[in-house]
Amino acid sequence: MAISTFVLLLAIGSGSAQSYQGCYTYTGSEDTLTADQASPDMTNTDCVQHCAAQGKTYSATGEGKFCSCLTAADLQILSQVPNSRCDVSCTGDLKSKCGGNEQTVTVWSTRQAAKRTLTTSAQSYQGCYTYTGSEDTLTADQASPDMTNTDCVQHCAAQGKTYSATGEGKFCSCLTAADLQNLSLVSDSQCDVSCTGDLKSKCGGNEETVTVWSTGQVKRSLTLKRIVAALLDNAKRMGTNVDN
Repeated sequence: MAISTFVLLLAIGSGSAQSYQGCYTYTGSEDTLTADQASPDMTNTDCVQHCAAQGKTYSATGEGKFCSCLTAADLQILSQVPNSRCDVSCTGDLKSKCGGNEQTVTVWSTRQAAKRTLTTSAQSYQGCYTYTGSEDTLTADQASPDMTNTDCVQHCAAQGKTYSATGEGKFCSCLTAADLQNLSLVSDSQCDVSCTGDLKSKCGGNEETVTVWSTGQVKRSLTLKRIVAALLDNAKRMGTNVDN
């Protein structure tokens, strides 16, 4: 157990994305904290690692032995309480607390939140937009209870689209440059709905308002075109027949 404790302390000291969030209690359905696993040797680190592998943003330990995995939306259903309420020692690390009795849990963030917020310079915020044409322009490609702008950007980049658009906190649409022309730029304040997977960021507004990011595909395409053009030019200079 000393090894698990050491690893946990090392993670804290190195500025890891795995960080203590606090002690929480249920305010909604108990289904929110259905245990993913129970162990006679449970530690917070074990639960964090399990939930990170599941792609979830938070881990929650309870009654010393239970582990639940949560999305940012799940955490909104809980209420933070004093740390003293989480008073049950972890079965695998008696020096640490793994929640309290019944409805109280110890919550940690996993590495997943940090991974989702990473973007490249080519992926940039374009603004808040609203529909001016057909709603078909913004048909959602996907919806997620754990949506972030970065997730949507990555999804749309994989589709080869130029822009991503998030709406109502949980929807993701992929757009071309032509699609974006059917939208109108509005004040950022109209994109006021938090992303279900990143409560500090906005994923559009209600109904017809979306947060738009570029995916970087345009820059990649232009670079590829320049490379091809340079190769063709070089071939012509060398007298190579480039026609099939």
